[in-house]
Amino acid sequence: MPSLKLFGVTFDRSNATYMPGEIVNGKIILDTIKEKQVRGLYVSTKGISYVHWSESDLLDDSKSRTYSNSEEYYHFKYNIFGTQDCQAGHKIPYGHNEYTFSFRLPNDIPCSFEHTNGYIRYTVKAVIDRPWKFDHECKAAFTVVSDLNLNLHREKCFGINDGIRKSFKRLCWCGQGSMDLQITVPSSGYVPGQTINTTLNYMNYSNEQITKVSVTLLRKLQFYATSKTLSNIKVIKKTSDFGPFQKNGQITPEILVPPIAPSYLQHCKIINLNYELIVSVHISAVFSKIKRTYPLLIGTIPLYYPSLPSPYNVVPYSSNSNVTKPAIMPVPMTMPEQASAANIPTAPTQDLANSSSFNLDIPPPSYEACMSGTQNIRDHNESDFVLGANTFFAPRYPVFNYPALSLSK
Repeated sequence: MPSLKLFGVTFDRSNATYMPGEIVNGKIILDTIKEKQVRGLYVSTKGISYVHWSESDLLDDSKSRTYSNSEEYYHFKYNIFGTQDCQAGHKIPYGHNEYTFSFRLPNDIPCSFEHTNGYIRYTVKAVIDRPWKFDHECKAAFTVVSDLNLNLHREKCFGINDGIRKSFKRLCWCGQGSMDLQITVPSSGYVPGQTINTTLNYMNYSNEQITKVSVTLLRKLQFYATSKTLSNIKVIKKTSDFGPFQKNGQITPEILVPPIAPSYLQHCKIINLNYELIVSVHISAVFSKIKRTYPLLIGTIPLYYPSLPSPYNVVPYSSNSNVTKPAIMPVPMTMPEQASAANIPTAPTQDLANSSSFNLDIPPPSYEACMSGTQNIRDHNESDFVLGANTFFAPRYPVFNYPALSLSK
């Protein structure tokens, strides 16, 4: 491409992050070393999702089968100048040139997401249409963040209060004592930037000891091809506290939620996303690991409460059963009488209870790149000669700057 020194797409926002329904403004930058005769210049923007993976044939390992599926949410195309019907009647002047573009995003589109087995991706492509020659093309990706307001899903944001009794028995069923544990988490709904505070209270009536407590933030994905589903599980973050611990006491692991996509990926039918919190208690007795799994909702707008009492009065659990089922306990949620889904604020504005889930005055979120991205933004059926298609891209998600609040002593 000897006649072009620079050909690229830029956006009016430095983080190139937008919400559904917003207007996306940008520029096409052209720097030529000589005047260029062209048929026209046009912009193409689209939002698509695509899933793909390969699996070995069960009967022949040397063969594999590929599964895929796709969705298109929008595809706009319009001319900056010229048309495809005319001949080379337009000139791009020598030197630096800028051409603006603008379009409005649809309302019901899913959040950007990138994974090795699939993506939800939004791009702008600029094309210099040249008669009798290959077109010049350049491309850039931007992030769309769809709202998941935790206040509209309060029934999924209850606190966790799980009582467990573990009995220890050995040969001849000789009694070896027991241990009572109480796992509490103030909420099941979080946004990136919040800390998940897990509290383990325990009373030990045995000679056994807790050797380690681990808390894991887990991501669970499902990719839906036309004829098969692929599941993927990944540990997003994990923290561990190691003994020795006192015979009776409290352990308070913490996990800071990193920049990650909101749960569900609403409006996308071929990728589903969920999160879980896993609490593992390792005990010195053989085969005595206790593992609890709780669903989490990750949103983009945090919970807001004008008034909230302490979420728990922790009472040691007692039962004759060996291990009880998890108990999800509602947390009091008091809103003004006039509050409704239509006027719930989009950010906390008052001082609230001393917990990472019921929060303080905080500034608007920053938008930070997610933990993983894609090696390139080339579509599966796209030419290898598109400028910018080999660019690494990581979507940006809202991260709230919460004050450091710790339950640790």
